[in-house]
Amino acid sequence: MSPAPYRVHRLIQDLNRDPRLVVTFESEPEAVFEQYAITDAERLLLREGTPRALMELGVHPNLQMKFLRIRRAAGVVGPSPLASYLRDLEHGE
Repeated sequence: MSPAPYRVHRLIQDLNRDPRLVVTFESEPEAVFEQYAITDAERLLLREGTPRALMELGVHPNLQMKFLRIRRAAGVVGPSPLASYLRDLEHGE
């Protein structure tokens, strides 16, 4: 197992620090991958997002936990059901 390239670690650290980047990552992961110069092989492993894939990529264990936490929480990021409901009411839907 070789250590993950710095750009992969930087991506995970930035995802952990910036909720807006998490939203962008979930909606447009390719743009984020391009921004961090993530290779195709690294993209596949990051998309898989399993502990085994992160270990294969060489991501530090602390960053593995952070990335997995971000992926689990990503489904929660976004407007709340109440906000969506109120928006729909405003638009007459």
